[in-house]
Amino acid sequence: MTELRCVTYCGLCLNAGRIPQTAEQLRGLLKRVRVEEWGPERADFQSFWRFLSDLIAFRDRASCRDHACGIEPCAIRACAEEKKVDACPLCGDYPCAKIAALAKRYPTLLADGERMRDLGMDLWVREQELRKSRGFAYVDVRYDAPSPSRDA
Repeated sequence: MTELRCVTYCGLCLNAGRIPQTAEQLRGLLKRVRVEEWGPERADFQSFWRFLSDLIAFRDRASCRDHACGIEPCAIRACAEEKKVDACPLCGDYPCAKIAALAKRYPTLLADGERMRDLGMDLWVREQELRKSRGFAYVDVRYDAPSPSRDA
């Protein structure tokens, strides 16, 4: 079954895509310059090397459905599980207040949900995989919350 609940497709998340890929590229570069020969001279090298490996491994476990990714507890995931829907757009209450709040940060979310309803899950997933293959990630169009002013 598809790895989603709220209409954010896990394959388009930084945790499942760019971060592991970039961490692997960095590890490869560091190995080419033989960082393992001189890096251990730094006290924090082993922690850094483990962290880099953890980032790379994250691509294999980034999934909302199996609770390996996302905020715990996720109210959206809990609601979808309770209502026994595979994804929020398949719920009669879509878009609810929880989704509307998330959509304030992810401007493609509501349109993606409508697209899922129009295409059906299988075609929509194929479309998301195409987006992924072209390098798209949600962070490319995400609105971050404004930082509080230091003068306030």
